[in-house]
Amino acid sequence: MQPKPATTTTLFQALIKTHHMTSRRKIQAIAKSAKHNACSVVLKTGKPPGVMIAQGEEAGVREWVDGVKRLRYKDYRLLRLEAVKQGSGQLSTPSGNVEELDSMKDLSAYLAECEMLPWWTEHMGFAKGGA
Repeated sequence: MQPKPATTTTLFQALIKTHHMTSRRKIQAIAKSAKHNACSVVLKTGKPPGVMIAQGEEAGVREWVDGVKRLRYKDYRLLRLEAVKQGSGQLSTPSGNVEELDSMKDLSAYLAECEMLPWWTEHMGFAKGGA
């Protein structure tokens, strides 16, 4: 019997930037949507800027993004919505859960551990020059 060839599941991810994220009601709605749509979500809350990153299956991520947009955050900007190969730069937060961080320093450290820091800095506009 021959082993089955390895299959790769394509994940989808979204990067959203807002002015700030302080409303507990909105953050709870984001967490509920993450669970409903089976998305892994990381939030940078508190003082500006607010940052949201979600990963999951395409339909779930798209529905999660639509839900966030309906929350009408000030200065809402969808910076990225794209497919990503599983295993390359993947959030360590389990599917359906939300990791909430309160500083850019903590978010940067988390993303570095997940091997997503270069992607994030480029799409947030922090990277200098073309990489």
